[in-house]
Amino acid sequence: MNTENEYIALCKNLLEEKFSFGNGQGYTQKDLEQLSLYIEEHTGCYISLSTLKRIWKNKYKTQPQLATLNALVNVLGYKNWQDFKIQHKNNFPKKTLRLPMKKKYIFIVGVTVLILGSITLFSFGNDQNNKVKINGPIKFSTNKTLAKGVPNTFIFNYDLHHVKADSFFIQQSWNGWRKEKIDPNKAVYASTYYESGYHRAKLIANNQIIATQAVHIISDGWEPHIYYSEADDRYINFNSESFIENGILHLPKRLLLKKKVDISKHFMSRITHSDNYHVTSDTFTFKTKIKLDHEIESNCPWLAVLLITTENIFKVGLVGKGCETGANYKLGEIYKEGKNNNLSKLGTDLYQWNDIEIKVKNKNATIFLNGKETYSEHYQEDMGDIMGIAYIFEGTGSIDYVQLLNDKNQIGFEDNFDAL
Repeated sequence: MNTENEYIALCKNLLEEKFSFGNGQGYTQKDLEQLSLYIEEHTGCYISLSTLKRIWKNKYKTQPQLATLNALVNVLGYKNWQDFKIQHKNNFPKKTLRLPMKKKYIFIVGVTVLILGSITLFSFGNDQNNKVKINGPIKFSTNKTLAKGVPNTFIFNYDLHHVKADSFFIQQSWNGWRKEKIDPNKAVYASTYYESGYHRAKLIANNQIIATQAVHIISDGWEPHIYYSEADDRYINFNSESFIENGILHLPKRLLLKKKVDISKHFMSRITHSDNYHVTSDTFTFKTKIKLDHEIESNCPWLAVLLITTENIFKVGLVGKGCETGANYKLGEIYKEGKNNNLSKLGTDLYQWNDIEIKVKNKNATIFLNGKETYSEHYQEDMGDIMGIAYIFEGTGSIDYVQLLNDKNQIGFEDNFDAL
């Protein structure tokens, strides 16, 4: 039987390959930060940087929690940790018989010498590869091919004549998986985005970010997408389809079948809207009414609402009653999760309509659920202006209305989904 640690090691290796950790030169803290953000952004499940560090350094006294392992393999396209283990049970070399003590000693000494030699060579090569020399100005700009909507191709213009490094990349956003290698001797690179929103493109030399560029894709109305796992680079979209009826935005079963969504599999939906609402995140009011649909069975159903700003996100993650360890929220730079905080007030019947309100005044933020105050925080950092609204549902969900008010209590954005 393969041990749990062997499966964890395999999972880590597959994640490192998928996200090109350290450009093939070992993982960095930035890699783990991006992985944490990727999981949170796409599933609503938060894994802290300290937890990921312990896993990658093998410094955990007890096995990682099952919820953590489930989230990690979900990124790789597996339903859960058990599914991952079943599919990889034959991917390990067969156990060999123990060597006699004398031969075992010789073998261990020989392997140790080889490992030490490899580490020396690797460390030397890694130091060389990580050296980035900047001897002058760096140019990095972009233009989009469409005024709004996706897919949308951005033309990046760059000048790397003053930079010395072994490899160069353009990364579409915080997501390290969306990283593409570029030729330093050229000046133009085109990259296609498949989701609207406010992104921060990065120009990378080796594993060092040397320039950033804001990329704002204004959505052409609401954009629903469905994906089976976070590994999907292109989602099932609903362009030219009608998904608003009777004053509600949702994806009915007939539409899922029309788009050939396999509803026997576990899937998630993400519904986004992006624009410059001219609303500062220091003082605003956001209201919405939502619920989950009965398209998939789940022991612990969840959904998340996100407000994307020029600097970060605000988030409320609701869960079904009894599943409060999966609840979470992010207000400014303050993030709390149900695993180590009492977030029982964010547990509710998600299959019934729920009113959510985020009210912020001078960086004092309060979450209301169904008219009742739940949690409040005072944050310090400047989160910038609100540029996008996103809903993530396990399976599919319904939205009855959304309203965003500015610091003067004026409407920055509103949609009741009424027929025109």
